[in-house]
Amino acid sequence: MVPKRPLRRVVAATLAIVLCFCLICGKVLLDARHAAAQRALEVATGLVATLTSDVQRNIESYDLSLRGVIDGLEFPEITQVSPALRQAILFDRSSTAKHLHAIVLLDENGIVRLDSRMAFPEPTSRAGRDYFKIHKADESAGIFISEPYVTPVTHKQVIAISRRLTHADGAFAGVVVGSVELSYFQELFKQAALGQSGNITLSRMDGKLLVRWPYQEAMLGRDLKGGELYKHLADAPSGSFETDAVTDGVHRLIVYSRIGDLPLVIGVGQATADIYADWRNYAFTIGSLIALLCALSILLTLYLAGEMKRRGAAETMLASLARTDGLTGLANRRHFNEAIDREWRRALRDSRPLALLMCDVDLFKDYNDRHGHQAGDNLLQAIAMAMTQSLHRATDIATRYGGDEFAILLPGANVAEATLVAEQVRNRLAAICAENNIAPASMSVGVASGVPRLGEDQSCLISAADEAAYQAKKFGRNRIEAAAPRIGRPSLVAASDRDCAA
Repeated sequence: MVPKRPLRRVVAATLAIVLCFCLICGKVLLDARHAAAQRALEVATGLVATLTSDVQRNIESYDLSLRGVIDGLEFPEITQVSPALRQAILFDRSSTAKHLHAIVLLDENGIVRLDSRMAFPEPTSRAGRDYFKIHKADESAGIFISEPYVTPVTHKQVIAISRRLTHADGAFAGVVVGSVELSYFQELFKQAALGQSGNITLSRMDGKLLVRWPYQEAMLGRDLKGGELYKHLADAPSGSFETDAVTDGVHRLIVYSRIGDLPLVIGVGQATADIYADWRNYAFTIGSLIALLCALSILLTLYLAGEMKRRGAAETMLASLARTDGLTGLANRRHFNEAIDREWRRALRDSRPLALLMCDVDLFKDYNDRHGHQAGDNLLQAIAMAMTQSLHRATDIATRYGGDEFAILLPGANVAEATLVAEQVRNRLAAICAENNIAPASMSVGVASGVPRLGEDQSCLISAADEAAYQAKKFGRNRIEAAAPRIGRPSLVAASDRDCAA
């Protein structure tokens, strides 16, 4: 039979070798996965930069057309020329702007007054449109981009880019608005190769979705403000993250960027399933080769853990036995010595009192002779129970000091508080004996308390409590005596003999 210790060493060495090999393989797989993610991130980042540049350039071009109309309106003579010439002057830039559907000028009441498509437009009202309301209410709105809508004449899906018109005195004079066909963005986005579940979104800073590729008409104008993109956008104007998309629930790597100073943000999403498709095949091949080693590693680890758990439990039990009295379950003398040394130093450091009760069963030998040793053991257990039930602080320690002697350590207690605990123990002992048909017995208790001083040690407290217990027996037993110990500041030491005979 192989000795246990060498066997464990062999198992540990085998486990270490297998684990090292698994770690190496795992590192290779993680590096490959990271490389796949990095490639996807670089592709998406480059694509975002390209799309951002293209969209920004075109939006700024459309904005220049709007500014051209605003600049042209500053000339008073513009209203005196022929409609054809006015069209040429005001809308010459819009004729060269690709995908710019039309430029329309609204007066302060939202009525169409000029249209780049015709010299005599129908004076319809667009006062209900969001861009008109925004510019009328906010003179600092700047360029505004509307939600998607369908034009009433051509039935094309467009978004409106608009600016405010003002009178010479700064009052609201209307809006100049250009409509951009969504087909421009769709043609731009569909050129990107992002896998089967990839997508591109263009939305406003307030969360309204303007364009999505692949195209889904039902999603136009949807509010995405609660999505992860806007949480990240609040921290940085560009970046990347992984999330489950609010639009379709697919887990994607999202790379986003705000488009210059425009109130637009573009996001490119690549499904992680597409990103890691090749890597998963590679990982499966490598993983199959180390599966047996992993299984062996787990079995050996479980075995070793079981052994360590059993050993730890045994050591804990032995440690408990070494600090606990076997009959009563209280702390033993060794534990008491450690506790009083620790609490003495703490009381000395904090200048706070430390109290000790020394409890001695009266005439315990006669009790054993009269009732038998089993009854004596039952009595000792009842005393331990009474002590345990009378202590309510985690720092209080009840101890079987030796034979029929018990001790209770009460950190922070003065003489009066310690005496009260002693009375509770005696009363509780009487109740337990009555409840369990145990022949009653009395106890003599000595109480000592004080604040430690430099140059003294815990033996002063023990001697004072012992002396008080001796006095209790001397004065007739079955009583509590409180003695002034030879420790502490005199102002904090109190002594009062109290007759607590049952």
